[in-house]
Amino acid sequence: MPSRAVTMNLVVKCLRDTFNALPDVRAASTEPDPSQIFQQHTADLVVDTWMGGRLHVYLITQEPKVRDLKATLKENTRSSIGTLFLVDAALLPEEQDHYKVADWQFALLHLNDGWIYSYHLDERGRVQVRQVHFAPTPYADHYRVWHLSDFVIEACVVRQREYDDGIRGQWFIGDLASPQYKRRINYERVHQRYHYSTRQTREAAPVPNDQLMHYYRMLGLERSASEKEVKRAFRQMALKVHPDVSALPRQESERRIKELNEAYEYIKEYHGWS
Repeated sequence: MPSRAVTMNLVVKCLRDTFNALPDVRAASTEPDPSQIFQQHTADLVVDTWMGGRLHVYLITQEPKVRDLKATLKENTRSSIGTLFLVDAALLPEEQDHYKVADWQFALLHLNDGWIYSYHLDERGRVQVRQVHFAPTPYADHYRVWHLSDFVIEACVVRQREYDDGIRGQWFIGDLASPQYKRRINYERVHQRYHYSTRQTREAAPVPNDQLMHYYRMLGLERSASEKEVKRAFRQMALKVHPDVSALPRQESERRIKELNEAYEYIKEYHGWS
């Protein structure tokens, strides 16, 4: 059985080859970034894109501290370098309906719109990268978890984003999902095509939770509002804050429409409305 060091070396080399095969990537290397004289956190992989972006990839092999994740993001963002965390699959939960996330998992899933990138070495010596998705449940701090085994790295983009949840701030982040893949995943999320049991979860919840009431208040409604009232309130508010029509700065309107969509979807899922 190979040692941990040998296994990690194999994982890094396999990932390097995967990134080098992407059309977005100019070069991927396991050598230290020559542009960084002093690095508190050394990347396992340095990726340069044809668009001029640079990405540092970090393999997480043990539970990290949130402050270390934030320090890495700060260090890279100062140099306009993107950050991508890939987590050893052994540190993440199996598929389940009720999982209480750790603080570091909460931080990472919010960097990637509700999922964490995981990796593992299969029996044929190939590295598999997956998205592990986390969806809120009516229970505070508990999530439904499912794995997307069909995920394929099709893109490598570095972009700056602002985060109001998890590790708050403006960070340069690496993104591996193509626009087409994101559209498919968003569609499946909205239409609840995954196999987790939403109805069983709703029946198990004895009282409305704080998050549910927060979303009702966001729509300006009472808990007793009907399905039609919820839909009407959502549409009226969406017409006011949508980036295409709102007078608000685009970044602010995008944040508000995202929060509004989350509230509407959460309420629908809680009640089992279509």
